[in-house]
Amino acid sequence: MIQEFLVASNISDALALKRNNTKSMWFAGGTEINRYGSTLDAKVGISLKALGLDQIVDEGPSIRIGSMVNLQQLIDSPLVPAWLKEAARYCGSYTRRHMATIGGNLALMSDHSFLVPALLASRCTLMTANLTEGGAYSEDEVPVREYYTYYKQHATTLILAISLPKDKRYVGSRRYALSVQNRSAANVAFGAMMGEGLVISHVRVVAAIHGSGVQRLSEVENAIEAGELSSREDVQLAVSQALEAVDDFVGSSQYKRYIAAEGIGQLFGEFLKGGAR
Repeated sequence: MIQEFLVASNISDALALKRNNTKSMWFAGGTEINRYGSTLDAKVGISLKALGLDQIVDEGPSIRIGSMVNLQQLIDSPLVPAWLKEAARYCGSYTRRHMATIGGNLALMSDHSFLVPALLASRCTLMTANLTEGGAYSEDEVPVREYYTYYKQHATTLILAISLPKDKRYVGSRRYALSVQNRSAANVAFGAMMGEGLVISHVRVVAAIHGSGVQRLSEVENAIEAGELSSREDVQLAVSQALEAVDDFVGSSQYKRYIAAEGIGQLFGEFLKGGAR
């Protein structure tokens, strides 16, 4: 539970406060900190409100979305692609959409995230800041796949913005829950590009499964790119076999595998029909 609340005056200050305060956590929208049943354990909250990270900017070949941009801003902005607006709408609470941020969704990397599967499928890039061991300030550009793969090593990394390329890439997602207010049993996403000669490349297959975390199915991706999986049915079977799932109050492992595989199969079929979205 948060016992002390600090306000960072700039990015360097936010990083220093995080380093100098044990059991501290950056405070973005605050939808997870102190939430009943939350697994987050922090005594110090560090507000990022004053850092100016809440802008959406057209940078020509890409769209830069500040990490403090909330879900409702994503939905309302004419610059944000339709696939990301759809993922933001998975949050059914209008109040929560005005609080929850894109950076917070990514940083938590939770199995009930609204945005993580779609962002991983998009092959976006993260603009990040950190302090070296000697205390020097540094910024970097990190592919979202790298952030996911080395998630624990990025515990002290501050996400400044997300950069979305304006390429002709298909990205789609599906969320399965009893209602918009309930935790999802599965949130899945598929991303790929269709080149000349109907060559499929840069495939991403991602599933956030309740109780089993966020999973990138690299073997399925490779098989699609190699032409070994060419139909919706092929992809569904491969996904159901590759996924990890457990029985819990949200549903059985069999149910989670079924709906996740069905969802990714639908998205793959949609991709084959259009190739871009």
